[in-house]
Amino acid sequence: MGQSALADIPGNFFIARLGSYASVASGGANALQLDSAFVAPAAIKIVSAWRFVQAAEVTVGTATSSASYRRMNLINGGTAGSGTVIMASINATASAGATTTRAFATTANNTAPAGAILLASHLTVGAATADGTDMAAGFVEIAYELL
Repeated sequence: MGQSALADIPGNFFIARLGSYASVASGGANALQLDSAFVAPAAIKIVSAWRFVQAAEVTVGTATSSASYRRMNLINGGTAGSGTVIMASINATASAGATTTRAFATTANNTAPAGAILLASHLTVGAATADGTDMAAGFVEIAYELL
């Protein structure tokens, strides 16, 4: 049995928006998205996560030796917000049109206790290059179940 009646309903899940982020180039600085976060209302399990891109997103150099792209992670920051456990991630390795969504791949560490602060981060993978690759502005949402 779950900690609440809502946790006992098979297939029941909730959706929350973590927040938005600005566009960034492949050589842009790595960052934690500290201005927008989600605090787990109870013990939860991430069912899925996705990002919605607001403008066209371009990936140029991922097939070359100077491959560069952006990775976004969903992080369990713990109750202090300083943890580093990756719950889900996505690599922006292909171009995408405006107003499209991209799904994260969840990890085995997809649960969090009540009060855990979930954050989104983004970083450059590969060479920090000005090859024209960008990660378009957008927002991150999650679907979660109560445990």
